[in-house]
Amino acid sequence: MATYYGTYGQKVQYLASDPASPQNGQVWFNSTSNLLKVGIQQQGVWASGGNLPAARWIMGAAGTQTAGLSFGGIASGGVSPGLNITNEYDGSTWTAGGNLGTARYGLAGAGTQTSAAGFGGYNTSTSLGVVNTEEYDGTSWTAGGNLPATRYVPGGAGTQTSAAAFGGIGPSAPVATTSEYDGTSWTAGGNLPAAVDYNGGCGTQTAALSFGGNVASPFTNVTNEYDGTSWTAGGNLNFARGQLSGCGLQTSALAFGGSIPTSDISAYTESYNGTSWSNVASLLTSFRLSAGTGTQTAGLQAAGNISGSVTATDATQEFTGGPVVVTRTVTGT
Repeated sequence: MATYYGTYGQKVQYLASDPASPQNGQVWFNSTSNLLKVGIQQQGVWASGGNLPAARWIMGAAGTQTAGLSFGGIASGGVSPGLNITNEYDGSTWTAGGNLGTARYGLAGAGTQTSAAGFGGYNTSTSLGVVNTEEYDGTSWTAGGNLPATRYVPGGAGTQTSAAAFGGIGPSAPVATTSEYDGTSWTAGGNLPAAVDYNGGCGTQTAALSFGGNVASPFTNVTNEYDGTSWTAGGNLNFARGQLSGCGLQTSALAFGGSIPTSDISAYTESYNGTSWSNVASLLTSFRLSAGTGTQTAGLQAAGNISGSVTATDATQEFTGGPVVVTRTVTGT
């Protein structure tokens, strides 16, 4: 019978605990758990972060993995007209920030933790879409320029003084319009090739990315790239889905979670290089309508809807991209 030593010429290490930093291909026997383990290199990994103070979903987001911002949304149960809550993340813990002036959900965000913009959304107490833009300075929100028309669940990109909103639900139906913000007022940009809502968005005002979303099919895998004037087709997502989240830049983006036709809510994560999407490590738990921000190699996912009903979570997940060696148990299958 062949043995590991006979095949590879190396003895299996006998260790009381798993190595803190295993090497790719390293094999050892954990004498405490009585399990054979191996280090395997994979492209990215999700890990649990600090929980939000309360469960919610369909929020706006901005910032980075270690300086993130979540604002607005709706409480678990779906009975809230919209929240005005803001929370700030330091890479470990969420703490309270200044409240939004207008409570809402389904809004988009742009910028950093100390210089953010939140725009659009919906408030069920008035049964109206929201045109308001608010700007955050790390302490409080102040009123900015209004969107040209109400917009709910659009894609968003950019910074506080150079943002873009694209797609989403307008006053009565999904739209293809793009609006650009200069820190004071919104102006019309180039239209998307087709109307879409619940689309993912990231990048900058002059190099934005729109991907996935809800259309008549009901979900799309289409990706479009913006140059500040017009949208052109990019590489399609591997999994058509809407209500997904994303982060990063036009040439180095991350798309995760969302609704798919076959199993309702997904954990799929895909990485974009400016030409095509590739599958990377899935979320630890499936989510849709969650907050997403950060970069392709340091992404942040916060809260979201976790079932086909209106159940939300307070969980946070952090993505580390690039080659990562993880520990796996060797089984007979």
